[in-house]
Amino acid sequence: MAQVSLLLVLCGSALVLAQDPFQAASAHYRRVFDNEYAQVARVSYGPHEKTAVHDHPSTPTVIFLYVTDGAALRFYHKTGEVMGLDFERPPVKAGGIRFAKGLPETHAVEYTGAVPMEYLRIALKTEPLDAPEKDVRLPRLALDPSKAAMECQFENGQIRILRVMCPAGEICPLSEHPSDPSIVVTMTGPNLGKAEWSPDARAQGPLEQVRIELKTKPAR
Repeated sequence: MAQVSLLLVLCGSALVLAQDPFQAASAHYRRVFDNEYAQVARVSYGPHEKTAVHDHPSTPTVIFLYVTDGAALRFYHKTGEVMGLDFERPPVKAGGIRFAKGLPETHAVEYTGAVPMEYLRIALKTEPLDAPEKDVRLPRLALDPSKAAMECQFENGQIRILRVMCPAGEICPLSEHPSDPSIVVTMTGPNLGKAEWSPDARAQGPLEQVRIELKTKPAR
């Protein structure tokens, strides 16, 4: 009976730790879409808000795309490779990107800013060829809004990150790799922060986009 009780306690503890952010921190995490290639979440914080403890399972890699400027975030880790480590991520700028390994984590998060912030958390499920050993950080590119442009800012064996500018009244430029699955995020205008999975039609300007093309198949 004692062994059974201990097992129940351990199982209960595991259930407490493994908390889906879309449930445990539903005020901050909203699922945009989830398929065999990627899970995209829209994450938002009001001034000085703190999340409940929640879990992020391991994925090959993860991309953070910052929709707005944001102040520092404090992380209070409970499990995973950074268990017991509390640290503060520095402020971010709108349009910035962080690309990293998708380590398993269970933590609470505190936002230190006085104005709201928002970002996309894109957990990639594809084969992580050339996965970065250290975080890759990319600033927003200053593209001329009067000229159509598509510039590759980063590429490795797994992904290709493109910055796209679509002038007023013009259709956004066509990718050189239209057959690659993609996540396309609007970075200006009324649809700021909107993420789409391989949209059928190209959008019309004026707008700016981030296009993340996936070069590998879903990992087994």
